[in-house]
Amino acid sequence: MLQRLLLLILSLLVVSVQGNKESFSQKNWQVCSGMYSKEDWGGKVDPYIRFNLKELENTEGLSVVVFDFKDIEHLGSKLDNEWYYICDEYAIDLGLCDSSHKNEYIVHDTILDPTTGENKTLSSTVSTFYQTEIGKHDPDYKVLSTGYYCIATYSSDDSAKFSGTINFRNAFGQLPAAEINKLPLYGLLAIFYLVAMALYSFAFWKHKHELLPLQKYLLAFFLFLTAEQIFIWAYYDIKNEKGDTAGTKVYMVFVSLLNGGKMSFSFFLLLVIALGYGVVYPKLNKKLMRRCQFFAAFNFALCVAYLIQNYLTNPESTSLLPLITLVPLALTMLAFYFMILKSMSQTLRYLQEQRQVVKLKMYKKLLTTIYVSLFILFAGLVVSSFVFIGMNSIEMVEQHWRTRFFFMDFWPSLVYYFVFVTIAFIWRPTDSSYMLACSQQLPTDPENVADFDLDDLQSLDEPASHVDEDLNFSDDEPQNPHDQNQHHSK
Repeated sequence: MLQRLLLLILSLLVVSVQGNKESFSQKNWQVCSGMYSKEDWGGKVDPYIRFNLKELENTEGLSVVVFDFKDIEHLGSKLDNEWYYICDEYAIDLGLCDSSHKNEYIVHDTILDPTTGENKTLSSTVSTFYQTEIGKHDPDYKVLSTGYYCIATYSSDDSAKFSGTINFRNAFGQLPAAEINKLPLYGLLAIFYLVAMALYSFAFWKHKHELLPLQKYLLAFFLFLTAEQIFIWAYYDIKNEKGDTAGTKVYMVFVSLLNGGKMSFSFFLLLVIALGYGVVYPKLNKKLMRRCQFFAAFNFALCVAYLIQNYLTNPESTSLLPLITLVPLALTMLAFYFMILKSMSQTLRYLQEQRQVVKLKMYKKLLTTIYVSLFILFAGLVVSSFVFIGMNSIEMVEQHWRTRFFFMDFWPSLVYYFVFVTIAFIWRPTDSSYMLACSQQLPTDPENVADFDLDDLQSLDEPASHVDEDLNFSDDEPQNPHDQNQHHSK
């Protein structure tokens, strides 16, 4: 019994639950979920936890305890280096509990904190009972404070078979507490996309007769991204109202397809820009374009598989199962980044050799944006890692369900927004942007670059001497490295 009950502490760190109504059995004998109080997150009902026993065989009853995880140290009694968690006949004879609590979990309202030497009281109510009949336990456990709540079950009979469901009902609806923050945040992100698209559309309309093909693609992608964010927000809103139904799962697959398309097309678009499409060259080599399209389609398939698994995985889970799809997806993304940076360096070298000053300036801004986005993503990962490393196991379990969504879901979406908007406005339509696609820009001295300035005479902010030093002009006319490698068609 001791070994089985001690597993409770360890298993809480890796427990996996699916949705708001969770199942338990003799094999999965404890489940946990974050819960918000009505004061912290309002709603129509008072939050509660409902225990419903549906099967009970080969045993007289089931010992059950409902508690906030921060109070786990109040469970059980230690005597002669032995821990006792159930108030059975033996524990009663030892004086560890009272006979009025027979077959229930042993709970202490006050314990001695070994670190401070002071008494430590329960932060929330701990409910323990012995269920002998099929059906719901009455009354429900009322959630009065925000926390990570767990239900553990135990039977003294090794051959016992039991199963049932536990409903973690929050005040706001059917969404797990770990996901409710996504509802307002994705709604806010949809508004951000709408505002940025409106600004880009104004520039698009103002210069509608001076457009590059790439600028048309960017506007179409702006429309797609705005619609996609609205669909994501709608998914969480529907799931909060209806729960995890068959309809919401079908809608989840649809949202995954949109999200996968966004990620794959973004990398594809960035790659063809890095290769010079639409600005440096009118078209790319057909064979090269087919390779880019094929790799983007492969990345799209992996992305959809990961997103579907991510939607089906509980946001509080620390299971390593998502790595099955995450690892190959990460490898393809790294390959994308490698090809983008390699192509970007070749394009920059070509523009520098050909003295294409304005285009060179644009691509340097793009390269800086890519490096900054990578730095921000890794910085978020490092910061979150240090935060969790600084916590003890109880603090980590208590905080993990509240913050995981931000670093795993929303943070990359937020970084993506700023990167895409930055790239779109670097390539936005202006009075002179069409000149970049009319023909190859003649070799230009930095002092005379203003006529070709994409930012309306303000693209160059460096002194001429600095630009001369940066370009390293030579007397010999260099060859186009992309043409030599047959990466582009002239």
